[in-house]
Amino acid sequence: MAIKSLTITEDAYTTLKRLKYNEESFSEAILRLGRTQTNIIDKYFGILKRTEKEVKEWEREIKKSRMTVDKEFDLKQKKLRGIAP
Repeated sequence: MAIKSLTITEDAYTTLKRLKYNEESFSEAILRLGRTQTNIIDKYFGILKRTEKEVKEWEREIKKSRMTVDKEFDLKQKKLRGIAP
């Protein structure tokens, strides 16, 4: 197995040291943490399988919601500035 040297910040070292188990090497800790992240992503990958029609409707709903939020935000900003009633 090839060995590589890494340069990390003191904060990164402290964090990794805190996350690794007592008998675990830094390499083993990095591999374990990497597998954990991959498993989390794999667990939810594809969970939102939608048809093209459903995606378009979802996009319309998001745009509508954003417009509503933007209008409400603008109104609140005007009220704070004393511009609107």
